[in-house]
Amino acid sequence: MMDKLRRDSYGVGIGLGLLLPAVLFGILYGIFAIVLHYNPQMLVNKPNLIEVIVPDFILLAMIPNLFLLRYYLLKLKFDKTGRGIIGATLVWAIAFLAAQFLM
Repeated sequence: MMDKLRRDSYGVGIGLGLLLPAVLFGILYGIFAIVLHYNPQMLVNKPNLIEVIVPDFILLAMIPNLFLLRYYLLKLKFDKTGRGIIGATLVWAIAFLAAQFLM
């Protein structure tokens, strides 16, 4: 498994750049859902709280891509993988903008 992650290819970069933020977004949203389950009065005066929180979670989920990009570009010198990570981060940025302005 680790050998597949240590390749200089666009596919590895796109896969890691999409998967890592998706997992982090799922964790953040799951924690938020659990908090709402045990504390439903949070939504009493703020019915659109979920619409406000989701873009913030998307933005927070992109942060690990910065560290991943730094690791692949500076430590391993894998330019293609770094470009794939940047492309995947761009996809997440477009998702953030869509969630921010279309919700």
